[in-house]
Amino acid sequence: MKSKVLLPPKWGTDVVYRKALDMLKAVADIEFFSKERYEEQLAEADGMVGYGVGEGILKKAPKLKVVARHGVGYDDCDVEALTRHKVYLVYTPGVLSDSVADMTLALLLACNRRIVQADRYVRKEWAKEGPGYPDYSVDLKGKTIGIIGLGRIGYEVAKRCVKGFDMRVIYYDIRRNEKAEKELGAELKSLEDLMKDSDFVSIHVPLTPKTHGLIKEEHLRLMKKTAYLINTARGAVIDQKALTRVLAEKAIAGAGLDVFEKEPVPLDDPLLKLDNVVLTPHIASLTREAREAMAACNAESIVAVLKGNIPPPNVVPEQEGLIFKK
Repeated sequence: MKSKVLLPPKWGTDVVYRKALDMLKAVADIEFFSKERYEEQLAEADGMVGYGVGEGILKKAPKLKVVARHGVGYDDCDVEALTRHKVYLVYTPGVLSDSVADMTLALLLACNRRIVQADRYVRKEWAKEGPGYPDYSVDLKGKTIGIIGLGRIGYEVAKRCVKGFDMRVIYYDIRRNEKAEKELGAELKSLEDLMKDSDFVSIHVPLTPKTHGLIKEEHLRLMKKTAYLINTARGAVIDQKALTRVLAEKAIAGAGLDVFEKEPVPLDDPLLKLDNVVLTPHIASLTREAREAMAACNAESIVAVLKGNIPPPNVVPEQEGLIFKK
């Protein structure tokens, strides 16, 4: 009897998932999540692509062998519970680095060049008599970008900044990145020195107990008044209330945010009322190429487990080397 794999309904309607579906159909029967049959589907599932998987779901899925997290962050899944239930958690490292790095630069440029404000000015003010568009931006050449977390994505951001814009790179990380130091001239700094010295600060760390609330108000107030903060990692890495206060006071020039403490952002959140932020709805990896590669990465890992090739590729670091059998 074939294994059963549960997938989000979008996998059945969006062409970017076609290759991954073909890979999975070769070894398993596919079902898409149904609200009416959800518990029955869980009871029969050998594998699934899902979010927020923890004890509650695992108790209803005794046959489950593998959960694929569609992304590079898996902070919403309970790795300890998954390990206890002998279920692999796999994710998609590497394949979305380019798309997220591109989005980081898009937010950086949108903030610095006031793209949103300029668009609004053209639509409402430009044709009127007046003094003209008032805001200056700065050239990126020679400016300093501080990267918090110089891993796969952070490195791609640094590469674009150095080779594309001739910027200086400084970074803060718990590990040295000798490749970035050698190839890009990146300089390792303390978090405090990075916040003081950077013209742009870009965050690229995973959300863990150690990074939750890493950027506090005291760090934000170390930044230059002309500096910008960019976050395409996880919202909870920053104290969002403190960031809102600092932005409202114009203590820093602005921020470009793709991630937030609570998503979707409540419509009454004071952050939405500020004119010195560029906000996007957690779409840094939303390119055709990235989503197709992410789905194929998930499918490859699920297929490996169902075929007994364990531990699978792309297993989360906490489960590396572990052998689970059900």
